[in-house]
Amino acid sequence: MFKRWQADKVKHLLSCRRGVNLTGARQVGKSTLTEMLNLPNAKRWSLDDDDICKAAADDANGFVKHGPNETIIIDEIQKVPRLLNSIKMVVDRDNSRGQYLLTGSANLRFAKMVKDSLAGRLGVVRLRQLAFAEMNGSRPDFLDTAFKRGFEGRDFTGLGKRDVLHLAFMGGYPEARELPPVDRQEWFKTYLDDLLTKDIQDITEIRKLDTLHKVAISLIAHSAQFIAVNELSAKAELAKITLQNYIAALKALYLFDSVPAWAKSDYELIGKREKFFATDSALVANILRWDEDSAYIDESQNGKLVETWVYNQLSAIAETSLEYSISHYRDACKREIDFIVERSDGAMLGIEVKAGSTLGKDDFKHLKWFAANLAKEQQFTGIVLYSGDHTLRFGEGLYAVPLAALGA
Repeated sequence: MFKRWQADKVKHLLSCRRGVNLTGARQVGKSTLTEMLNLPNAKRWSLDDDDICKAAADDANGFVKHGPNETIIIDEIQKVPRLLNSIKMVVDRDNSRGQYLLTGSANLRFAKMVKDSLAGRLGVVRLRQLAFAEMNGSRPDFLDTAFKRGFEGRDFTGLGKRDVLHLAFMGGYPEARELPPVDRQEWFKTYLDDLLTKDIQDITEIRKLDTLHKVAISLIAHSAQFIAVNELSAKAELAKITLQNYIAALKALYLFDSVPAWAKSDYELIGKREKFFATDSALVANILRWDEDSAYIDESQNGKLVETWVYNQLSAIAETSLEYSISHYRDACKREIDFIVERSDGAMLGIEVKAGSTLGKDDFKHLKWFAANLAKEQQFTGIVLYSGDHTLRFGEGLYAVPLAALGA
């Protein structure tokens, strides 16, 4: 069993806030994490149990009552969103710490029947799929080390292109990653079908479920790419506003994230389109029924998959701290940087992702241009992540770093 990075954060918030909402996709390990906390004087209810769910819906105010110093753990809170209004009434009268630990597989901002916000009352923690470094028992130090330029002179072996692809195919869902390839594909198919026919009803009413499924597959196929909303709208035969509502619902289920464009400049050629990523690389590989051998030689597949996998690692690392935000860069001159990570003090890290192990000066040209033209006033470090073994310097503040460093 893996120690989850967010466990300490949840425990800390329970000690200083009235409650915690632990959120994230289905099957990422939220319930397991709450069990590992070993909270004293805790009572657990799972709303996946139909009888418990009905009892909660019938008497929400009674269901959320607790004794002195008692923590009520409620799993899958989005199934009975009216409980949130009852919890709000309790915590507004009682400001004692650690009253509730809620888990949910949907963003509560989208849940039906939520009349009021619990902002300021509950701490919110997102649990993502297992990160590579988390599986290795390592700390989430990659970004800290990158900003300090601390990789120079260090080698990271044992993760070639085929190894990275294998990790991307396995993904970070604890159960799915242990399965053989055929069973893993079936697991993801069932997982997606259940989300889009059952769980979606907890947060919104969508009648055209076949169309929703087509939209989800299109987004999966475009992971790490830009989405032409007008084109997708026409293809799905949906009004643009309806398509945007579908996309919002899929994001609320934590199937996808959108990464904003970096735009902190008056440079007029900067693009403003967001970029979509599946929240697990294995979702892409298995829903699209790719195989590792084909993906290894298909640049469009391995490039998309490795970039999605890297995003999954970076986002999990970044969310253990309040220091970092992630965006991307693209302009009208076709200059692109896969990820721009900003630290709260204004320092920036540009990251390019390369599935292969060969490098050239051209791999750094966009990072060099960005540093010289848009990051002159900030500390800027440029990194090309690649599947080699050696950390190499390509100029002041520019480094090639093995992808294996993400797991160190």
